[in-house]
Amino acid sequence: MEEKKNGATEKNVTAPETTGQPVSAAGAEDEKAAIDQARKDLQKTIQENLEKQREMIREANAAIAEGKGKIRLETPITVHETEYKELEYDFTVLKGLEYTDAMDSDPNAVNSFNITKRQALALFAKAAAKQTEGLDMQDIVGEIGMTDSVEAVEIATLFFNASRRAGRMRISKKP
Repeated sequence: MEEKKNGATEKNVTAPETTGQPVSAAGAEDEKAAIDQARKDLQKTIQENLEKQREMIREANAAIAEGKGKIRLETPITVHETEYKELEYDFTVLKGLEYTDAMDSDPNAVNSFNITKRQALALFAKAAAKQTEGLDMQDIVGEIGMTDSVEAVEIATLFFNASRRAGRMRISKKP
């Protein structure tokens, strides 16, 4: 036996039954106008959301290019009963020994031209700890959530690679 759903069967797909009341031309025009307005409102909302996303991307790219910025944490870090919902970072204030400490954080790293994820996380944590009173590198590395660490690693990796390229431009042959 065929099952009916909304006035249609599997073999006979038809529109559901109506109330039998005729729809006036004015009612149809009003409905069409309401649909058109809803479509325009939706397009405007989508356009506004896209512009907000573009602005956030521009801001993130500028922060990465400058080597400093902040990251809003999806999972707050709690250390000594203090909750941190965002971390400011500034790679440009790190000193050489802080950089080498971060790079030495991964004993399995073998290629000095690439940065491992562990090294990148340590580098980010060093840069963030210098900007956040009450936190040190170990607090950040130990408490940062997985999705936040993905962003932190990406930020540090991009900064590391950009710095390496820029450094090559400052090297010259001794006359």
